[in-house]
Amino acid sequence: MPTRPMVLIIEDEESMRDILHEALHTYGYPVVTAATVQEAEALRQSLGVPAIGLVLADVNLSHDGQEGYALFERWTALHPSLPFVLMSAAARSRALPAVQAGAVHFLAKPFDLDELLAAMRSLLVPETTAPPGHSSPRGVH
Repeated sequence: MPTRPMVLIIEDEESMRDILHEALHTYGYPVVTAATVQEAEALRQSLGVPAIGLVLADVNLSHDGQEGYALFERWTALHPSLPFVLMSAAARSRALPAVQAGAVHFLAKPFDLDELLAAMRSLLVPETTAPPGHSSPRGVH
């Protein structure tokens, strides 16, 4: 059985972080979690970007900001092939430029686990499916 890629969950709400961790772990994904942008940055540095298969990030990591979205912009500028899924309960998050442009998968909370798994599958295309001489379509959609 192929090894599943590691998922980095960035979510400030502990209960949501725990639910996502447990669900993805049940489906065989190795998971690491962060509650803040600072924790996520530390994990990116310690693990290295190649070890992270996908980032699942809450847009609003505090009550007064969109730190998760800013992190998405920063990391995708540095690592364009790093797949991201953004999630948010705030309706205004649908109006974010990358979400509007379809440049990133977006899930409105609450969402169905099947919806998350489908988004992840669409981003985590196995490297072996790419034609010879071409890179796999792992980038953000």
